[in-house]
Amino acid sequence: MAIYIVRPKKSLLARFPGLASRKISAGEREAQIKEVAQLWQEDPTYREVREWIDEARGYVTPISTNLDYPTLTGTTLVEMSEEEAERMRRELPKDVAILEDRPIELIRPFQDATTAKDTLSDGDIWHLQAIARSKSGKKGQNVKIAVFDTGIEANHPEIRGKVAESYVFNSRGPAIEETTEFKDTHGHGTHVAGLICGNRVGVAPEAELINVTMIPRGVGSITNFIITLEWLPWSRPDIRIVNVSAGLSAQYREQMSGAIEDLLLFGVLPICAIGNEGRNTTRSPGNCQGVLSVGATNSNGEVWGNSSSATMIVDSQQYDVPYLVAPGAEVYSSVMGGGYEAWSGTSMATPIVSGIAALIIEENPDITGSDLKEALLRQCQTLVGDLPERQGKGLIQVAL
Repeated sequence: MAIYIVRPKKSLLARFPGLASRKISAGEREAQIKEVAQLWQEDPTYREVREWIDEARGYVTPISTNLDYPTLTGTTLVEMSEEEAERMRRELPKDVAILEDRPIELIRPFQDATTAKDTLSDGDIWHLQAIARSKSGKKGQNVKIAVFDTGIEANHPEIRGKVAESYVFNSRGPAIEETTEFKDTHGHGTHVAGLICGNRVGVAPEAELINVTMIPRGVGSITNFIITLEWLPWSRPDIRIVNVSAGLSAQYREQMSGAIEDLLLFGVLPICAIGNEGRNTTRSPGNCQGVLSVGATNSNGEVWGNSSSATMIVDSQQYDVPYLVAPGAEVYSSVMGGGYEAWSGTSMATPIVSGIAALIIEENPDITGSDLKEALLRQCQTLVGDLPERQGKGLIQVAL
């Protein structure tokens, strides 16, 4: 027996793109979330999936993605044998995606312990200079960012007092549970957190983080991912940005794509690392069309050699990823136990973009997720000498 992820191939965002252009305000969020849930309940393909599962009870076991609320991603998790999964594929329409659960891994950065420092010089924060951080007086005040990562060591001096709440994935549920422990199971999440809102190294020092340990010790699953996406809008409607540095290697997965793209319906922008394997490789969900995919540059203003990139062809549509790039090679940030180290990876570039997104939201609190994405793409400078498919719109800037 194994867990399978089952959902209509087409997302609600693809079917109702106008919903993503609605203005977002605190008073409207709950009604908008319920509207999306109702659309799934009325969706013919989703209903056909649920009816098939109900008729197959005894042979298959549905697993609730949310014990308290109806689906927001149109996804059903089902425990069943390989034989039943094949029968489901034969009997359900071809517009239903069925995928056996598999691991999602941390997009592991290149770490160098020899770069460890207790204090930093101005030259060590080149990443802030590269994005013209000094051109904006905004600091990300009143903006909350969810970090789907390995956890965050919240007592590091660089980010102390900036992690508002902490959640962990409980595989026995399976469910997301709040915890009073603010710890990092690997160290990656702490480095990411510093780049978002650190006092010295962060882009948006007054932003607040919601720590979600989705990939403990660097490994999770598609199930973790889907349940986290289901949980977020219902439980934390104040979140506007999701920072993701994990994924499936060299694969596009429509089960992940539709689920994460629909976050835009709630005014939430998913910002995802594209991968560290170089040209013609990508990570999913970073290669999904509806997210903001991020590649990495070095201190010379060039695309980092290990930054992933590719041309995607999905449903007869062609697009290049990443959509933009940010400093990611040998970037200093906070590490577990105190101090700083310079790490390299697209997952260093991604939180820098999340921090800039927080500055934009501070200035325009009601901006939609789709408009936020467009605003970030407009704030890029083309890198001379790098191919368009390697850099997307170019190097992100705080202000042009």
